[in-house]
Parts: sequence; structure tokens; C-alpha cells
Amino acid sequence: MTPDEFRKEYVEPAVELWRVNNTVTHLAANSIAQIDALADIVWIAQGRPGEVSAFRNRLGLKEPAIAIIRDACDSHKHGNLRRKDHISGERPAAVTRAGFFLDHSFIGGPPTRYLALVIRKVDGTEQDVSDILSDAMHAWRREFSRLGYGANWLIFGQQH
Repeated sequence: MTPDEFRKEYVEPAVELWRVNNTVTHLAANSIAQIDALADIVWIAQGRPGEVSAFRNRLGLKEPAIAIIRDACDSHKHGNLRRKDHISGERPAAVTRAGFFLDHSFIGGPPTRYLALVIRKVDGTEQDVSDILSDAMHAWRREFSRLGYGANWLIFGQQH
């Protein structure tokens, strides 16, 4: 299976399914796992010598969103990470937030509460899963372009 076939068959459908069900943690974890697996698929397709971890490290330095995806996937599988260079501390987690929304928040009233999925980083900050997935999909699109895999990407329901 080529990287582009894997992207179309596994990555994009997983991300799209999560997008329309964006508070479901197992769909977020599956999207993260499919995006993470793409690194191995690309590595195999390139027929490069050496360890895939070196490729992943270089890719993570170029594309920080892919490093976050790697860590989130690894922490989902293995629990707390022991690698000194990890960024993310855990799998996706649900949090309750509050904000003002057109047609939902009353003028002068309290913010509307909503559920969001986040990745908590080692430094204690939280990053929305939607931002991470979008950033990682754009990062992979750039990497595919660098590798010469011209492709029309589906990123959050829009062709890129």
C-alpha cells in the first residue's frame, strides 16, 4: 500500500469521522493513531535504511504537530512516556469549557458551557485536538509535497 493509498483509505476517513463526532475520545484516538501510522508507511515506501525512529525524530523537528501526534499515540498505547524528548503527556481527554456563541449565549449572561477534547502537554498546557489534527494533516501534506507525492488532501471536509 502506498502512502497516498493509506492516507485515502485510513487517515482521511478516520479524521472525517472524528470531525463529525468531535467529542468522542475513541474517534480522536483513532485519528491520532492513523496519522501516526502514516510515518511508518512513508518510511517503508521510501525504502530508507536505519531506524524509523530517526526519521520520526527529524520529521517531528520539522513539523511539531507530527511530534505531538506521535507522543499522543504513544501515550495512548503505553501510558506515561519515558522518552526525554516527548512533548505530549497523555491521550486525548475531555474537558468542559465555556464561551460565547451566536444564538446560544444570552447578552450579559454567563458563557455557554461545551465539551472539548484536548491533549495535555508535559508543560501543563492544553491544545485542542481539532487544532492538532488540522495542523498534523497540513504538516503531512507539506511532507508529501517535499517527497514528491502530489496529492489532493481532504482536511476537515475541504479539499486542499
